[in-house]
Amino acid sequence: MNRRQLEYAVRLAEVRNFSAVSNELGISQPALSKQIGALEQDLGVKLFDRGTNPVSLTPAGAYFIDEAKRMVFAEDQLLRTMEQFKDGKAGRLTIGVSPFRCVSLMPRIVKAVREQFPQVEVVLQEAPSAQLRHDVMDGKFDFAILNLPVEESVLEAVPIETESLVLVVPNELAETLPASPAEPYPAVSFADCKDLPFITVGEGQEMRQLFDKICAASDVHPTIAVEIAGGITAAWALAYNGIGATVLPLSLVKNDLLSRNVTLFTIADSPYVRHPAVVMRRDQYRSEAAQYAVDLLTH
Repeated sequence: MNRRQLEYAVRLAEVRNFSAVSNELGISQPALSKQIGALEQDLGVKLFDRGTNPVSLTPAGAYFIDEAKRMVFAEDQLLRTMEQFKDGKAGRLTIGVSPFRCVSLMPRIVKAVREQFPQVEVVLQEAPSAQLRHDVMDGKFDFAILNLPVEESVLEAVPIETESLVLVVPNELAETLPASPAEPYPAVSFADCKDLPFITVGEGQEMRQLFDKICAASDVHPTIAVEIAGGITAAWALAYNGIGATVLPLSLVKNDLLSRNVTLFTIADSPYVRHPAVVMRRDQYRSEAAQYAVDLLTH
């Protein structure tokens, strides 16, 4: 049993298809099957049931994959720690982050880390929140930025600044809303927005869940003009181009050239905010560069 076989087995357990995994790994399907077969022969048990479609794990396989993930993670942590001992401040800092936070939050952090640790390569792994939650559990990042709550029995979470939400409305539609003066943006009751065309992300995404709560609290049955399967940066771009209104974290839009196309409103009757945090595995090695980035984000 070797590291390569462990990685192949873990990936096959995730994808459940020999052909797809072989294409992804750049090896032939017979070679992949041979590696898995050799692993099963060494262990003396079958890990995968090849008679099902998709391929499924046997009971022994399910147990093995959980342990294999832990072994790969532990080896990665050991190698990362040794790399730090060998090269001092050199190495790689991998951060899991949503596309919107990559735009709104990461430039300042990356610039500061690169100035402090010029030999450290910073890798920003963009992914939707659900994928980030899965990958941070597997230790694929030095840390990720996620909204609370998270699984705190496995993960350590350090809160960062709370994100308030704003209503983003194209200027021609904003003129129809009865707003009242407020800081930092005029306030509008969400009930008065019931006739606006809205842009939302897909059902099940965190931002959509908050939007639905705001609508329910104000008894608004919104007209959805556009639903986006991707992230909220696309919702911002559509609103900015006059397609409809949308609800977004203020941190995404507050530094843009807002006066040209859209108006921002405080939602007067909404208590909802997002609680982002720096999240990492509790047993994970934290490099000097990673700790520096965490401190920048949380202080």
